[in-house]
Amino acid sequence: MSKNPAVRQHRKSSKGFDSQMKTMKKMRAQYRRWLLLLMLGGLSGCAPIQGQHQSSPQGQVIIGMPAPAATPGVPEPLPPQVDAAPVQRPPSAADISSAAVTSLMKQARAALDAAQPDQAAASLERALRIEPRNYFVWAMLGQTYLAQGNAAQAESVAAKANALGRGNPYAELINWRTIAGARETQGDATGAAQARAQATALEAQVYALSQP
Repeated sequence: MSKNPAVRQHRKSSKGFDSQMKTMKKMRAQYRRWLLLLMLGGLSGCAPIQGQHQSSPQGQVIIGMPAPAATPGVPEPLPPQVDAAPVQRPPSAADISSAAVTSLMKQARAALDAAQPDQAAASLERALRIEPRNYFVWAMLGQTYLAQGNAAQAESVAAKANALGRGNPYAELINWRTIAGARETQGDATGAAQARAQATALEAQVYALSQP
């Protein structure tokens, strides 16, 4: 070991310098770790990206779970189907008529088909005494008057049937056909065309109601 005081002093200075360098290196390493944690902590507030590293609220690194992949060849499940509300159909003649009136209307229809409108009118007048507000009976009576050649009475009765059965396309279709025929018989071409247009619109509505 050298006894020279200057050498000893130089060695002490060198040791002190080395110690300071080690301390600075440790501080730099701690600073880098602190900076990395700070950066990771800032990224924890961002939206995670599938398959990439994320940061937990405590700054710990976690691995994001990727979205499940679709199985090849397996179709995606369909959303549940909601059944459509059933169509509300208007009542028919059988729905609003008693058994006695239904029987009289069948007799009147058979008489009209046999070109016997007088017998049909008698059956329908009896039916109206039982059910005076049955608009299907009035509608058939309008047809009967037209078959008898009484166009003015046929149009008047058909209009009454429309008033009683307003909103029922089955009855209204019969009545507008009767009105069209009555107006045509009376020479009212414009009125007949208007009545036929009403009947055509009702035909489409009745057809739609007949579909399942």
